[in-house]
Amino acid sequence: MPNLIADLSEENGRWTLKLVGSIDSDTHHLMWSTESSSALLKKLQEVKADSLWIDLSETERFDSQGLRLLLNAHKEFSRADIPIILRYPNPHLNRLFQIMQFDRIFTIEFE
Repeated sequence: MPNLIADLSEENGRWTLKLVGSIDSDTHHLMWSTESSSALLKKLQEVKADSLWIDLSETERFDSQGLRLLLNAHKEFSRADIPIILRYPNPHLNRLFQIMQFDRIFTIEFE
């Protein structure tokens, strides 16, 4: 059984995708809570969302495939003027994001 849960929710107009577990070669296809980031983007456009918050507070790790999916989603969502905000990465993920310079591309929030 894959070790990733992706839960999309809305509260007071804020759309949050909570990722629980690890994003790796076995689970990366589950990352968007829909069949793809494009399908998620379409859904967010339909509801006129102004951003997507990705809660990483319970995300253990990202492998290169997960990072690539996140970067590709950033490109897609940016074209639609819907920013992706990464929230609460653990210290390991935060360091990885810094090394990969994701902190220059994404807004990253901490608790």
